[in-house]
Amino acid sequence: MAEAINIGRYIDDRPLSAFQIRAICLCALVIGLDGFDAQALGFVAPALSKDLHLAPGALGPVFGASLFGVMVGSLLFGALADYFGRKWLVVAGVLVFALGSLATSRAGSVSDLVILRFMTGLGLGGVLPNTIALTSEYSPQRRRTLLIMLMFMTVSLGSAIGGWVAAKLISAYGWQVIFMVGGFLPLVLCPVLILWLPESLSLLALDARKSGRVRALLARIDPSASFAADARFTIVEESGKGFLLPQLFTRHRLVPTLLLWVMFFMNMLDIYFLNSWLPTLTHGVGLDLQAAIAVGVAFQVGGMLGTVALGLLIERLGFHRVLFLTYAAGFISIVTIGLAGAALPILVPAVFIAGVAVIGGQIGCNAYAARLYPTYIRATGIGWALGMGRFGSILGVTVGGLMLAAQWGIPSLFQVSAVPQLCSALVILGLALLSMRRGGALAGKTQHDALSVPERA
Repeated sequence: MAEAINIGRYIDDRPLSAFQIRAICLCALVIGLDGFDAQALGFVAPALSKDLHLAPGALGPVFGASLFGVMVGSLLFGALADYFGRKWLVVAGVLVFALGSLATSRAGSVSDLVILRFMTGLGLGGVLPNTIALTSEYSPQRRRTLLIMLMFMTVSLGSAIGGWVAAKLISAYGWQVIFMVGGFLPLVLCPVLILWLPESLSLLALDARKSGRVRALLARIDPSASFAADARFTIVEESGKGFLLPQLFTRHRLVPTLLLWVMFFMNMLDIYFLNSWLPTLTHGVGLDLQAAIAVGVAFQVGGMLGTVALGLLIERLGFHRVLFLTYAAGFISIVTIGLAGAALPILVPAVFIAGVAVIGGQIGCNAYAARLYPTYIRATGIGWALGMGRFGSILGVTVGGLMLAAQWGIPSLFQVSAVPQLCSALVILGLALLSMRRGGALAGKTQHDALSVPERA
């Protein structure tokens, strides 16, 4: 009989190789540039509004168009990747958001910005599910959650760098320079991805005709390994054929999928409300522009450091317990931001903790989604969860703009935006109870609290 090579076991039984680290780092670099570009509009909003003579809240449709593009990109590129492969959908997404960002630097009106930010959002949304899936599939199970979260941490790093660039360069070169930088860097990255980003091993292994490509990639992970000429490469998990979207709701996945969508919706509502309006709102309570941007950077730094801490805690204590406590902390910190006014000793720590909870919590959700779905629908599942989350993003920035235009008080704005954190806490509690009912445990380690078929025999 032909030798059968289990892809998951092959990766799990070996130390992390330089080839795997490079693949994950390339995904992290893509996500970092995504974070830079995605938050660029929030950082330049005060200067852009002044330059174009816009009323408070007038950029709400622009924020909404960008997020609508991200939503469509997540839904479309994620589903296509499960058919055509992760790599080329990542390259296409990077190219689209690079060109969209460069074109945004030439915008002269709100209508121009709406069109161009929608285009940019398509690319931004397209890379997210595929980089998460690739990182998951090239990581050993014992470190998968932490590596996904570390990879995605670069969203906050890119956003923080964007805030630093904005604070240093806007006054000298205008708001356009942010979009020029945000377009040029990913454009340079595209040929690097074409040359060095590998295709998903697990996805290739689902097609027996691609065994030669699987063999070559496995040899790059471990050059000392040898395989029989007739070796078969397999993954031990469920598979399926046909239209993939309905399969997110079959085999006991209906309730977990819907709960996951609610959690993504609520948490991303808060992320984009805070990312988009935090500099503007803190500027409105009396901080100067540079201080307001610095507060926004504290949110991103909290997200970065929180991601590392939460990743380590999740590996030790499991998703459910850690995420429940994270969302409870997010609720308290967001309410505190609204009450702090311009008192930096209170405001900065509250914003930092909110970054830990809101950004770190969402990155934990991304890792949870990657473990929930098997290979053949992983990008579809992650993409649609992110897509549903974008409805929350659109609501967050749009309603934020409407409340700002209606002259809501700052404390009331933040109290309302804290409520989704309570909703997310209730959802993760529901997922924990469902996991316990199906044989998991609330305090179990990560390998026990995903609801998918295990990836390893």
